[in-house]
Amino acid sequence: MRRAALTRRLAGIAAGCLAAAASAAAAGPADWRAYADCAAAYRANAQLSDPDRPASMTAQISEVAADYAREAARRLAHPASKAAARRAAEARIAGQAKRLAGQSRAAVEKLIDACPQIDG
Repeated sequence: MRRAALTRRLAGIAAGCLAAAASAAAAGPADWRAYADCAAAYRANAQLSDPDRPASMTAQISEVAADYAREAARRLAHPASKAAARRAAEARIAGQAKRLAGQSRAAVEKLIDACPQIDG
């Protein structure tokens, strides 16, 4: 009897995982805001003080933030111009980075862990 209950429970968990995966796939690729928010999270992470973090690591984190910022502007594809898209993306990034500045490293890293990958 226990084996049947365990089998049903595992089947339910598997069905839930498949439904979540299907939902994520249906949502499509992340829009520009997700990339802007990731740029902000990386920017905030680079600003968090850590006496054990080498300067080269801070520079790498800042480079990743810049990559996400460029991707956000690219995905925004502002109809007026690329410069307008960069300004709009930067405005969101600056606001989000300011909000995240007061967060703990763990909270910021949790956001970073959820970031979409940059294509190409």
